[in-house]
Amino acid sequence: MTVYRMAPVLALALLAPLAACQQAAAPTEVAHASEIAWRDGDVNDALAEAKEQGKPVILYWGAVWCPPCNQMKANLFKDANFIAETENFVPVYLDGDTAGAQEWGEKFGISGYPTVIILTPDGTEITRIASATMAGELPALLETAAKRTTSIETLLATAKDDPSELTAGDWRILAGFDWRNDPKHFADTKLAGTVLEGLAAAAPDEPLKRRFGLLALASSVDSDDEGNTVLTAVQRAKVPVLLNTILTSPAEVLANRQELTYDAAGLVNALPAGDARDALAAKLIAAADALFANEDLSLTERVEALNIDVALAGDDIPPALLAKVQERARWADATAKDKYNRQSVIDDAAYLLHDAGDKAGAVRLLTAELERSDQPYYYMSSLADFAEQDGDKAGAVEWARKAYEASQGPATRVQWAINWSNTVLRNRPEDAALVTRAASAVIDELGKSPDSYYQRTRVKVAAWGGKLREWSDAHGGGAVLERLRTDMAQVCAKQGAQAGTCREWSRA
Repeated sequence: MTVYRMAPVLALALLAPLAACQQAAAPTEVAHASEIAWRDGDVNDALAEAKEQGKPVILYWGAVWCPPCNQMKANLFKDANFIAETENFVPVYLDGDTAGAQEWGEKFGISGYPTVIILTPDGTEITRIASATMAGELPALLETAAKRTTSIETLLATAKDDPSELTAGDWRILAGFDWRNDPKHFADTKLAGTVLEGLAAAAPDEPLKRRFGLLALASSVDSDDEGNTVLTAVQRAKVPVLLNTILTSPAEVLANRQELTYDAAGLVNALPAGDARDALAAKLIAAADALFANEDLSLTERVEALNIDVALAGDDIPPALLAKVQERARWADATAKDKYNRQSVIDDAAYLLHDAGDKAGAVRLLTAELERSDQPYYYMSSLADFAEQDGDKAGAVEWARKAYEASQGPATRVQWAINWSNTVLRNRPEDAALVTRAASAVIDELGKSPDSYYQRTRVKVAAWGGKLREWSDAHGGGAVLERLRTDMAQVCAKQGAQAGTCREWSRA
């Protein structure tokens, strides 16, 4: 569920040139559009228009079911300043289920929904930001990006080799860059961590040093088999120094709220037990409460801040925390009125309930949402996950099947068929007939979309093929796997330039 605003420290840096203008005569107001003039799906046309108009392109890659995408629609895409700034671009919306979308995803190296990429008219990437939480600061970042011609590859090379050469604009772009969701440049996030450590040492101000330092930690730490953060001795020394300082500054809490919400609790829990760790945990919880109280943030950001409390508590959820989670979930349910806000926040609220121990409440919240949502299959997948976590194998498989059958859109149906098949492999591996049925659904869905074996679809199918191979090795499923390979070969033959890659789906 994951997703960035431009660091407020950078937003403050952008205010300096504005201050000199405050005493000048007020400019005549210019009328702006009330909504973004998206070009739906046709990237080539958008690039051609950009060349004609001498404008850069802002490409938004998303999906109708994706919660962070809906958070963007509920907040960022309605923000008047952001809408006005997009008039300096040719904006194009690429839904992952539209024809050719996965091939464009391959070209640009896009992995997750949502992703925002800034391109020059010739298609050169300037930067990318995959975040649903940027409404306040993104216009300033876009203003900087719109004037640039330096490719992100050139900028990252400079950041790696000689950060002292970076300009003020470079630092703005790097601070707003999506370091942890960029498989094109950082397939291994630890490589990003290495670059970020260099930037932390070279950054022009202390808040930015800490910003890059925390990003470096979040990108570099290891986890044990149970998913718990494991720190090296050097990392253990850095964590309290970074967090104790960040948590004393409301501006830095806002700038780093993504990492605080999803990474900081794991870092704190990995520290040696004692008074110092307890005090740092208390500061982190206070920061989470401040984020929830901040009405300038989206509903999702405010609710997700409670991940800090739950993650710090681990398996030992005290009654007071359970009550806090239940109250926040009720608040989210009552406050999220429109479909975009609900799609962005309800699933998070349900997971908080489930993780805090109110499993029945989590199921009730999602079950009620099935009737309200235009994409109920998303919640059905979460219900499958809840059932599996709670040991209800039959329920997990049934909800996963229902989710697949209700899903809409060619790429989405492939993904949800894979979810069903993987759920069967984990929960009913002894049922070869069911394994075959669910796997065949994936192949059938792929067969409906020739020449679509790219990026997100390709990656997910390849990973699923590996799991099928593991199932075959463990359960004597060689004959089943060969039949599936035969069926898949017919699908792969229609995948054009990707036919050869497609045929390797179960052999990697």
